[in-house]
Formats: sequence, C-alpha cells, structure tokens
Amino acid sequence: MKYEVTLRANLKRGTFYWIATVEADSEDEAAMAAEELFEEQMDSGEEWAFEDFSAEPA
Repeated sequence: MKYEVTLRANLKRGTFYWIATVEADSEDEAAMAAEELFEEQMDSGEEWAFEDFSAEPA
C-alpha cells in the first residue's frame, strides 16, 4: 500500500518536516521507510536547497 508520511523533528531552533511517499504494509513500516529515505538523502552528499516557503507574521 502507498503511504504519504510526514515526519517531524522538533529542533532547538525550529521544526523540520520530511514528507515522503513510500510503499509499505503498515503505518509503522511506512514511517520506518520514510526515515530510511531521509537518511539516504542526507548521506548521499548531493547538494539540495529549499524550493518553497511560507512566511507569516508571528
């Protein structure tokens, strides 16, 4: 089954979100697959940049 997974990490200076679409048999497996994709992306050494943003007065 296909899942769209949103992972959230609350960091000292902000919140980081990773959204990935994965194939998995359960929600738990989908979360693990999304984490693995994130780690692969960060370990790949490829440069990346944020492409979109939303800014609102706080």
